[in-house]
Amino acid sequence: MRYFVYKTIVFSALVVLAAFSALAALPLQARDSADRFRGELWYLDRISAPTAWNIETGSEETIVAVLDAGFDLDHEDLATQYWHNDRETSSDGVDNDRNGYEDDVMGWDFVDGDPDPSPDFDGAVSDTVASHGTVIAGIIGATANNGLGIAGINWDVSIMPLRVLDSRGAGSTADVRDAIEYAVNNGADVINLSFTFTKTDNRLRDTIEWAHDEGVVIVAAIGNGNIDTDSTPIYPACFDSEVGRNVVIGVAASDRDDRKASFSNYGAGCVDLTAPGTDIFASVYHDPNILSFITSYASPWEGTSLAAPMVSAAAALLRSSYPSLTPDQIRNVLKLSVDSVGETSLEARKRLGAGRLNLFQALQTAQVFALGSGSGKNNKDQPSSGSLVVAQGRGADSTVRRVDGGGNLLSQFQAYPIGFRGGVNLATGDVDGDGEVEIITGAGIGGGPQVRVFDLDGKLENQFFAFDEGDRNGIFVASGDTNNDGMDEIIVTSCMNGTGQVRIFNRYGHLKGAYFPFGRTNNPVRVAIGNIDDDGEQEVLSVLERGGEGSVLAHDGSGRYVRSFVVFGGAVDALSVATIDLEGDGRDEIIVGAGSGEAPRVGVYNDLGVEKLNFFGYQLGFHGGIEVAGADIDGNGLPEIYVFPHSSGGPQVRVFNQEGSVIGGFFPFDPAFRFGGSISIK
Repeated sequence: MRYFVYKTIVFSALVVLAAFSALAALPLQARDSADRFRGELWYLDRISAPTAWNIETGSEETIVAVLDAGFDLDHEDLATQYWHNDRETSSDGVDNDRNGYEDDVMGWDFVDGDPDPSPDFDGAVSDTVASHGTVIAGIIGATANNGLGIAGINWDVSIMPLRVLDSRGAGSTADVRDAIEYAVNNGADVINLSFTFTKTDNRLRDTIEWAHDEGVVIVAAIGNGNIDTDSTPIYPACFDSEVGRNVVIGVAASDRDDRKASFSNYGAGCVDLTAPGTDIFASVYHDPNILSFITSYASPWEGTSLAAPMVSAAAALLRSSYPSLTPDQIRNVLKLSVDSVGETSLEARKRLGAGRLNLFQALQTAQVFALGSGSGKNNKDQPSSGSLVVAQGRGADSTVRRVDGGGNLLSQFQAYPIGFRGGVNLATGDVDGDGEVEIITGAGIGGGPQVRVFDLDGKLENQFFAFDEGDRNGIFVASGDTNNDGMDEIIVTSCMNGTGQVRIFNRYGHLKGAYFPFGRTNNPVRVAIGNIDDDGEQEVLSVLERGGEGSVLAHDGSGRYVRSFVVFGGAVDALSVATIDLEGDGRDEIIVGAGSGEAPRVGVYNDLGVEKLNFFGYQLGFHGGIEVAGADIDGNGLPEIYVFPHSSGGPQVRVFNQEGSVIGGFFPFDPAFRFGGSISIK
């Protein structure tokens, strides 16, 4: 039997506040609580809880099991929030529900083996240990709007109190295993583990993996001590590396500035995301007859122990709103919806996971995954029949990755020599007419105008220079059959300081044609190929990456003007472009994404410029520009629209359906990266 001591909370003397700050100003359209100490709960505003409460405040049907050192079962803000086992009769000495535990009406004490999970006061006990479970329970689900103390992240929830730590804050992994099994068998949706240990335990690891596979979300604190968990694993958060897949959501702690809390452990391999963990005002164990416990609320509390229940509470909100979400979907939703942490270096950001928890964005993102879960279609956890190709922008290396519709890696390769950091632009097409798609790359700014053609596994098939070899302006690439010969051509334009010329090459680099869709201009031209009319031949759609005032021009393969129109009412000056047959009528629609400096808008138009869809690809605060692509990657007969940040954003692919609703998303590169990039589908 392995023993451990919890080390996820930093001791701070408990202080009864004599005066309290005024209520924080409410964000626009926020739904807030009116509890006495709401003004002390700064972290609720930081994680966008008030706006999230417009969507969901929780449900008593959602059960969060908290494994800890004991709970104040009579606390004024928590007494009505605890889970109640309605199948059991209190104090009759009979195991009424035959679950192996007599009289377990309100959880279980696995340390003493009785149905009272309150703290043990038989020996010396610190106020920190005695209050630890009550602090966590209050963060998750303290009763809101009762005029008393604080508000939990869930206004309605059932907290299952399970005691696994003794009066010293120590416990055995055997008790933790039993408690996890109890939680799963009694209907828990989420399990919170705000403790750590440093030596692995295979049986506990297997139990946690089993719980995950049973549909329970497991959340664990990463621990305190400022330890790099990539080199010194801390459990249970680091069990993922032993299991070989992500079954535990590891949580680090951030401060008021969204930087790593000084005490928080860190590590790219064990941390999934970050949540506030400093200066937390909380509910504590209360006993008016003991001076150390005379108050029901205290501050400041610090530790990853406080960050973990915020994520557990977020998972509970997601389950309350969308009960069909799987643990993997909930983890992905939480990671896809974060805000950036305040660390300045890339390495520091990577060590804190995807970013800092944002409840409102998580609930918005979750609706898409829920749609996929309910219908069986567009479920990102299902295998995909197609693939997409992604690369990062300027500042990153030239790794190109081919992934399926769920973001699972199929192949990867280096498009240009090690050390090149100019970014890679992408296209895909069958350039030799053999029925197999090739990957076409163009070196970004700072690289020579070198077009390279690879097979899907990254084997180089051909390369050529599209402009003068000394040119270092970077090139955009596109591909399509512009002359109706059954083979796709390669279309190349300059990334910067060009002349506005569009050049068309075959796979060998022989120039087949050239023209100036916007006349001579230094503004970069972006192109896409598609059949937008009834003539059976493909057209070249051109936009300006800046200075275009929303203009989209169509030319045939010889450069002859066909038609033009304006998107977004001319209000968007910078664009990217792609094509997709959304309606299955053999005619492509035109997808446009707003460029850098613009709100993250995506529009879909027919060949006459009539708007079919208009939606936001990312949160409104993102202005790094959007790359767009479209295809039926999951093979369900319904085309999807894929978006990717052009610059500065994290590498988050988001997937939208024909109605402009999100149906999935994933990170093909490390979530901490901020290089933007390129995406292509064929």
